[in-house]
Amino acid sequence: MNKADDSNSSGEEFDSELCELLDRYVEALQSGDLDAKSNLLARHPQLEQLVGCLEQLDSLAIPPPPAAASGDSLKTVASDTANRLTLGATDYVNAEMPRKFGKYELLEELGRGGMGVVYKARQIDLDRVVALKMILASQFASPDEVRRFYAEAKAAGSLKHAHIVGIHEVGQEYGQHYFAMDCIDGPSLAAVLEDGPMEPNAAAKCLVAVAQAVDYLHSHNIIHRDLKPGNILLDNDLQPYVTDFGLAKIFLPDTAQTRTGTIIGTPSYMAPEQAAGRASDVSHASDVYSLGAILYEALSGKAVFKEENPLDTLVQVLEREPVAPSKLNPNVPRALELICLRCLEKDAKKRYASAAELADDLERYLRGEPVLASHADIGQRLRRWIRREPALVSRLFALFVAAAIVQGNYLIVGTDWPYHGRIMAVFGAWALLSFALQQLLNREFHSNLIRFAWIVGDAALLTILLWIAQEPIGPLLIGYPTLIVASGLFFRVRLVVFETVACLASFATLCWLRPQQSDPPEPQHYPFIFAAVLTVIGFVVGYQVFRVRVLSRYFESRRVSL
Repeated sequence: MNKADDSNSSGEEFDSELCELLDRYVEALQSGDLDAKSNLLARHPQLEQLVGCLEQLDSLAIPPPPAAASGDSLKTVASDTANRLTLGATDYVNAEMPRKFGKYELLEELGRGGMGVVYKARQIDLDRVVALKMILASQFASPDEVRRFYAEAKAAGSLKHAHIVGIHEVGQEYGQHYFAMDCIDGPSLAAVLEDGPMEPNAAAKCLVAVAQAVDYLHSHNIIHRDLKPGNILLDNDLQPYVTDFGLAKIFLPDTAQTRTGTIIGTPSYMAPEQAAGRASDVSHASDVYSLGAILYEALSGKAVFKEENPLDTLVQVLEREPVAPSKLNPNVPRALELICLRCLEKDAKKRYASAAELADDLERYLRGEPVLASHADIGQRLRRWIRREPALVSRLFALFVAAAIVQGNYLIVGTDWPYHGRIMAVFGAWALLSFALQQLLNREFHSNLIRFAWIVGDAALLTILLWIAQEPIGPLLIGYPTLIVASGLFFRVRLVVFETVACLASFATLCWLRPQQSDPPEPQHYPFIFAAVLTVIGFVVGYQVFRVRVLSRYFESRRVSL
């Protein structure tokens, strides 16, 4: 390779490294991590030089800040411009408020999320207070972020409803994308619920107004897709207002549809079809589910499903049934609970047909009239119980099948009663232990410790069962790998590892308690082969769970899906 090729190769490596550094710099700007931004500039002079060039280019397009006072030097004004460009406009104006921003005067920051920041501002020409929303680090915003920003303004701009935050203006100032909207003087519903559940009638009245606003959206072919307490603002009279249409889906002939497989929304409040990434199935009923999730939290003080990791929350949304709100708050009326649970049905066809129908049923409750939401029949209750407590149901089903087979064999073949009684006693003890541990889990009493205890109990009782069982017990040894595979359903690597170790220890104990009694004796190395197989199964299951969790963290950090 000649020198020219070496030079081209090194140049490409330099460009690749610089692009990666610039990506990290932009991420630091968007997240507001000024320490990380400063460290990047300090450690990488080439990045600092590139940022300086960008500042010089932006200075040609962006007007300078207001004129300095007579005692200020040109150096101060230049420093002011450089600081605004380096920190990002939103961070800079936040540092020195109140500050003029075009025809607005920024007064205070009201809140910020993953993409935008909202300020309370005074519109100078009309002398009115508005809320001003901007894209974080706007000069580095991606085309997709800018598109979503203007899609939100478009979705809300044409809406005129008493309980929807209205949009006044969309534009740019100093290269900063923004739109002005109604300023609601009051907290969000999420802030109110931090203090605990609402009074049931107050919660019902609030949801009536929100449901009517959402029905208005649906009548204009808009699905919100991100309804949650944080997107409902309350004024001083506690009247609710729906806001944040950044994820709204507008059904127009020229509107590009969200591709299948993309998960959009907030996990704790999204419908199962959203959690599964089935974009084509997202409909008005998806917003009805979100309204039910909001009502659930307003009544119980807790989100219907919420785990530390978004993946665990999504799994619960897809597979679990909610705990009845009255179990968390005994003051919840039965009629209101039925309305809430109907909204949270996994099957969209079983929910309210529209948000207006939900609002009407809530008004019937407030008037003291019978509601449309009915009590679940036996089949529905059974299905809900299976989804709500899958660990208990799976164990009881397995124990029932095994006990039925043992009992059938006893009735047909016959054997000594003491032996049969011992076997059935182990099955009974296993079922009682499962019931007790499930009750502790329902009360969230040291849930992680209970899961580990359940693993130990399963392995110990299986070992006792195999110890007292008659020969041959070879086919029954499949219980150990079954327990390891089942532990993967918790989606926690530590639980899989612990289950594997517990099964290995239990199998070793079994080999010590009952030495080989077969004739002819089995080869001595067979137990070691079985132990090796258990280890491999535990490794494979644990590794798959690890991969799923890594992918979950990746998509969360990149904000691709959540």
